[in-house]
Amino acid sequence: MTCTREQRHQPSIANIAMPELKNVNVIDMMIMIAGGMKKMNNLFERLKPEALAILQQEGEKYPNAIKSLIQELKINRYIIDLSYGTIISMSNFLNLNNYRLIEILNLFEENENIIN
Repeated sequence: MTCTREQRHQPSIANIAMPELKNVNVIDMMIMIAGGMKKMNNLFERLKPEALAILQQEGEKYPNAIKSLIQELKINRYIIDLSYGTIISMSNFLNLNNYRLIEILNLFEENENIIN
C-alpha cells in the first residue's frame, strides 16, 4: 500500500490527540509506559565529579572544544547517542587508555531516577 504525498505529511493521530508527546523520544516513551522512569538525567548531570573537574581544567586550554563536548553531554541521555568525535575527545581530554565502551561508561554515575 502506498501513501499519497498529502497522507505522508499529515500529523499522526498520536500527535493530534496528545500534542505534548510530539517531541518525546521513543525509548523514553516505552520506559514511561512501562512505569519505569521518573526523570532521566542527561549525561552531563551523570558525569562523575572527577571527570568534570578534569574537563573544566582542560576548558581553560581548549574552551571551544570543551564547550562543544559539554553541550553534547547536556543534550544526550544515552552514551549511544554521542558522536564518535565526542567519544574521541572525551578519551583524549580525560587521558583514557583506549576508546573501549566500558571506559566511557565508567565516566558516568548510574541514573538513580530509573526505577527497576
